Parts: sequence; structure tokens; C-alpha cells
Amino acid sequence: MLVRRVAAALAAVTAAAALAVAPIPGTVPAARADQLPNPDWVALLSDYEKDYWKVPTSAKDGGKVLDKAVMKRDEDLAVAINHKGAENADAEGLTPQRKRALVDSDLLPRETMPDALGPVLGRYMSEGINEHKLGRVVDLFRFNVASTYLSKRAAMHPRPYLDRSLSTYNGTNDLAGLPATLDIRESPSWGEHIPGYSNLQKNSSYPSGHTTMAYSWGVALAGMIPELAPQIMARTSEAGNNRIVLGVHYPLDIMGGRIGGSAQNGQYWHNEFGTSVAPAARQLRDYLTARCRADGHGATLKACIANLKAAGEGGYTNGFLDPVADEPVRDQASAVRVYDKRMTYGFAQEKSEKGRPFTAPRGAADVLRLAYPELHADQRDAILKATALDSGYPLWKSSEGWQRIDWAKALCARVTLDENGDVVKVETADETRLDGPAVVNARYADRGGHPASDRAAGENGDGPAGPAGYVTDMERQALTVVAIGTVGVAAVAGAMRVRAARRRRA
Repeated sequence: MLVRRVAAALAAVTAAAALAVAPIPGTVPAARADQLPNPDWVALLSDYEKDYWKVPTSAKDGGKVLDKAVMKRDEDLAVAINHKGAENADAEGLTPQRKRALVDSDLLPRETMPDALGPVLGRYMSEGINEHKLGRVVDLFRFNVASTYLSKRAAMHPRPYLDRSLSTYNGTNDLAGLPATLDIRESPSWGEHIPGYSNLQKNSSYPSGHTTMAYSWGVALAGMIPELAPQIMARTSEAGNNRIVLGVHYPLDIMGGRIGGSAQNGQYWHNEFGTSVAPAARQLRDYLTARCRADGHGATLKACIANLKAAGEGGYTNGFLDPVADEPVRDQASAVRVYDKRMTYGFAQEKSEKGRPFTAPRGAADVLRLAYPELHADQRDAILKATALDSGYPLWKSSEGWQRIDWAKALCARVTLDENGDVVKVETADETRLDGPAVVNARYADRGGHPASDRAAGENGDGPAGPAGYVTDMERQALTVVAIGTVGVAAVAGAMRVRAARRRRA
């Protein structure tokens, strides 16, 4: 009898406790986690066909240059970067930059991106992949990749090392007086690393598929280890630029690849944050931390990065220079500057298009979830807006905002909130030395209705990105436990008093 009364009391209080901490109807929109569809790559990259290059449409037809000034800069830069990468070649025709470009052309996770973390952390990551200890990371890289087939078929632009007057349909391209052949210096193979000139589809320069894949990986890696985001993104831009070094792509192709890889991350981080992205990040960070601890570099990843100086001279560096990347990468600030220069490749900005409003595309804020776990979707959107490239540069109009996102700045910044939780200041790594992304006045993050933006954005995962949802869950559990414990103690104490009274009467 006593046991039944206690059980009934516990059940009643458990239900009451759950109701007491349940959200009040109408205060927060109902969660609507959703799945973003595959981006329309052809539409996202269609500025190219609208503004710069008319696509051949029949067997007798050729393509046509629409903007001679832009296309001339595109090819002139391609030649200049290609020549710079070939300077001082050895007897076999190889240079250090060509070797890196050839390795990047293989697009193997253990080779292409790990050195973005610096020599030590990069070695750890490569070894972890080789030893099959980073399976979730490799899976993320495998599935987080955009296909460029349709967008290449939509553009049908000739590659720089071929006779550019010939179209895929055997027609003749109208190059508006630009040369049919460019002085491209082809690279020899290096061991098993082959440039593949004879295997590449001749009229498929735009966008660069290798660059798209490099950004699919690079943005994901920077999102998982945002402390090193400036260097990771500089390394990612180098992987794209290396396609120009080999003479198989133009700068506009690389810029298009960045758009595609960025949009792919937006979709993947939105749809798979809880199921794939967050687990991969935990696996990678835990593995790197364990390796650091074993080698005496610190008990945490933050301590290890500081010990190795991975955010500075002990991290990713690059001394390869060209007309665009005109300073070496040696620290956070220079990494951001080099990355930013490769965002536009020095193309002129249309004055009439300057200063257009920026709206972060759906999914972009999800990529910042691990960098700023305290913040909510609209606050992360504000970071993207504060760090975005200005409008008016090539390919921006059709990209739905992806062309303007500056990952090197947005993923590693010091963000200041006001008392209403609004973002009022964003300091980036080229402006101030940072140990990683940070939020000043994070205690205000849940004010001003910001938590509701997570649900309004349809974010997926185990819970809201910011701390409020997590704290609420924890509080709910704690309150329930406390309530159960309190009632249980009271019920047992009451029962003991009843038993004592019965004994006295007996």
C-alpha cells in the first residue's frame, strides 16, 4: 500500500514538473527542422553565361565572348599565374608549387587539406585518416561534394591550354579578337601525381570541379576547427589557385568553384548537422587533442594550437607569390588578406552595383554553429553580413549570396553583443590577433527573441545551436529529478510517521 502511494505521488509530481518547464504556447514558434534541397548549380553560376560567355547551342554554332575586358583579364591572369608557378623549374620541369598543385589534383583527403592545420596537426590528421581513425571525417568529405557536371555543360567554355577557337560541337568560337591559343606552360607528372591534360574534357573550364571539391572540404574543415579557419581557408584557396598553376582553369572558374562548394556546405550543414557534421567534428577534435596530449603539446586543442603556434608561424604558411597573392601567408592576418584577394582575383567592381544589401542564404548560418555555439541563427547571419564581400564583383548576382560570404573572416572573429543580444561589432583576424572565435557579452545571447530564429530557420540537429536550448533541457531534467526526489523524501517521511503512530497506538 505504502509503495503504491509513493509511486502514485512520484508519477503525479513528475508530470507536474514536466508541465512546469514546458514552453508557454505562443512564446516560441514551433520547431520546423527541414531539409534543404540540392542547390541549383546551373542557376547559381549563371552570371557567367549571362554576362561573359554565350554558350554554343548547336552543332554548327560556337560560343561567343560577351565581355571582352573581363574575359581578357581572366586569360591574362591565368597565363601570369601559370608562368609564375613554372619559374625556376628543375631539370625535370618541376617546382615546389607545381608539386603541390599536382598533389592537390589527386584530391585525396589525407593529402589535400591536412596541411592547412600546420605541419604537426596536419600530420596527425593525415595519420588518423590513413589509420582509419577518422572515418566520420572522411565520410563527411565524401558526401559533402557538389557535382559540377550540369554547370559545366551549361557553360561549355574551352580550357586555357587548348585551341580555344574550337567549340565542343565542332563549331568556331567567337573570341572577340582574343587569342585562340594561350602561352600555357604545362607541368610534367611527378611520380604518381599526373596533371591529366589529355583526360580533361576540353570545353568544361567553368566552373572548376577540383575547386568545388576543395571548398566542399575546406569550408567543412574550417567549420569544425574554426580556431584555424583563416589558414584553412587560405589553404583552400591555394588548392583552387593550383588549378590555374597547372594551366587547366581560369580565375573565374575558381571563383565559380568557391560558390558551388560554399553552397554545398550550407545544404549539408543544415540537413546533416546533428547526424554527420557534429559527430565528425567531435571525432576530429578528440583525436587531435589525444595526439597533442600524448606528445606533450597540451591537454586541450586550444592549448595545443597555442603550444605549436599553429595560428601563426608554426601553422600553415605559403610563400608562393603571383599577381594576385602578392604576399606570403605567415599568420592569421596574412591568411585572411590572401584569401580575400582570391575572392575577387582583382576583377573590377561595377560601380553601379556597389553597396547592395546582403542577405545570408539559407544554410550559411549553420556552418557557423560550431564556431559560435552560444549564438542563434539570426546572430550568425549578422556575422556573415558584417564580414561579407561588397556587391558588384563577377558572379555575385546569380549566387544568392554565396559569392559574397567570406569564410576566413566569418568563422574566426570576435563578436560583441549588446544587452538585447544584437551583434554590434565583429572584429576579424586581419584586424586583431585571435585565439579563435569568441563572443563578448555571450550572456545576452538569449535576449531579444533571438532563440526563436533557430526554429524559424528550420535548423536540424539534437537541439538549438545556442546554449538556451541545451540549458533548458538540462534544467528540465534537473527540475524533474529534484521534484521526484523532494516528493519521494516527503512521501517516505510521511509513511514513516504513519508507521510510528501506529506502533505507538499499538
